[in-house]
Amino acid sequence: MSDPRLLHFRQVFREQVEATERREREDRQAGVERCRERLLRDGSDPRAYRKLGGRLAESGEHERGIAVLREGIERCSPSLDLHLAYIWALQGNNRTREAIAAAQQAVLLFPDSQSARLTEALLLPVLYESRAEIEYYRERFAAGLDRFIGGLALDAPAARASALEALSNHTNFNLAFQGRNDVELQRKYGQMVHSAMAARYPKWTRPQPMLKPAAGEKIRVGYVSSNFWRTSVMNSHSGWIRYHDRGQFEVFCYHAGDQADSVTEEVRRECARFFHAPGDPEAARRAILADRPHVLVYLDIGTSPIPMQLAALRLAPVQAATWGGPATSGLPTVDYYLSNELMEPENGQSHYTERLVRLPGIGVCCEKPLVPEALMWKTRSDFGIREDAAAYLCCQQMHKYLPDYDSVLARIAARVRAAQFVFVTPVPAVGADFRNRLGRAFAAEGLRSADYCVFLPEQSRLSYWNLHRVCDVFLDTMGWSGCITTMDAIACRLPVVTTPGELMRGRQSYAILTQLGVTETIAPDVDGYVEIAVRLGLDSAWRAGVVERMASRDAALYSDRRPVFALEQWYRDVVERTPPRGEANRHAAARGEGTGKKY
Repeated sequence: MSDPRLLHFRQVFREQVEATERREREDRQAGVERCRERLLRDGSDPRAYRKLGGRLAESGEHERGIAVLREGIERCSPSLDLHLAYIWALQGNNRTREAIAAAQQAVLLFPDSQSARLTEALLLPVLYESRAEIEYYRERFAAGLDRFIGGLALDAPAARASALEALSNHTNFNLAFQGRNDVELQRKYGQMVHSAMAARYPKWTRPQPMLKPAAGEKIRVGYVSSNFWRTSVMNSHSGWIRYHDRGQFEVFCYHAGDQADSVTEEVRRECARFFHAPGDPEAARRAILADRPHVLVYLDIGTSPIPMQLAALRLAPVQAATWGGPATSGLPTVDYYLSNELMEPENGQSHYTERLVRLPGIGVCCEKPLVPEALMWKTRSDFGIREDAAAYLCCQQMHKYLPDYDSVLARIAARVRAAQFVFVTPVPAVGADFRNRLGRAFAAEGLRSADYCVFLPEQSRLSYWNLHRVCDVFLDTMGWSGCITTMDAIACRLPVVTTPGELMRGRQSYAILTQLGVTETIAPDVDGYVEIAVRLGLDSAWRAGVVERMASRDAALYSDRRPVFALEQWYRDVVERTPPRGEANRHAAARGEGTGKKY
């Protein structure tokens, strides 16, 4: 029987959480009402429509937000910002063809806008209907990129300003979800970004001299990110910053994102200097140049525009990217890609324009999440999961669920009749498209997907962990696997089913389980994946044994300092060998250095 004191504590905590959530809902609704009042005062102001549309989306009312933006376009004088907001709202709800049509209309209305042209050329879905649709949009993307580059003019100040505005509104993040080697497309895009930035800042695209540290002087390392807050990038890479030897390294961090929280403050305390310039690449550029880092590391190129723009310049003698961004930067100004030995396949270098560096293990030092089990009061019924179900947690971003994965779930369900697959779908329209796709795959096995699939809205952090604790198995995605989600699953004692893909981003769970030393749930292929998932669903004794082995070995996974020590040695080596007046990448390439080198 449960301790009555614990039950009382849980009840009090639950009431506090529910009160906090209620206040947050009320605050969001109040924000919506304030935006409505502003719109009533001036129904001709496009900014009022943008603000209300955004507030409605934040409150989960995505379709109403789209309707407000469309109404603004109909009622207001032409506004590029309003059109772009409408386009991206449609795209985020997987209404891709409507978004493309709206972007084509924007190109006609604003013929001098590079933002409209770039948006129209490179729009991609959140969720694909079929493998054929992936091919269609990939070909469309490639053709659109060539068309945009062919029409890009940088010979006049207005044209250069328009190009930089376009780059400030775009990333190639969605391209990586197609599960292909994007190196050539990224190279083209990166060269285009570099050309635009070079036209605006010609002085800062030249190689920076390496001023070697004098005796007793520290090596200066700068980290650039738009995610210096509670994000997966910080969960994976903040250990590099936290555990640097402050006697030998001086650490600078440059936060280009808007958000800040307690994690931001933790990082700030670890730095010699923490510079926060949300939405201001010019201020960040000046700050970096003033600090003169020997090595500048971009933690998340590709996740937001500003790090890509900064990395297209030469702001330090040595510049590197990491796998906080999904793929190669494609930039000629980024010399190295800091990855790891377990995730990278043998041919990993062919996936990057940078020189590949393989740090030990999974390459980062991640802390084990402190999962407050005593505060978890929710049961399966709170999530719509049957008590007798073999509950498979599928909590990756919707982008990661490629069409070929649907049949895998249906095959598992055909053999585990008590199976329930639990998904988290923050955007209802995307969830509805996914439901329809799953329905076809399950029907092919003679099953009704509604009997097996549970769709939940976005969860709070505590509720997310609670969901893990009531499920039985964690199913990894293919093509782009889990990283922090997998680390969370292990901490919550869920066995993880995975199979390694061809690219680093499809091998993250494989690497994590390999370092953990619990490899029996790593499948060699899709058929093996199904077999392992089925056995975990049916054989509770084997599942318990896997969980026990995971728990007994997690010290091998969490708080691993080896990558930090190796990274520091790499910093020493690269600073030492970089010529005083040369670009690191060119000299390293000439000597064959950096090609998959392990540290």
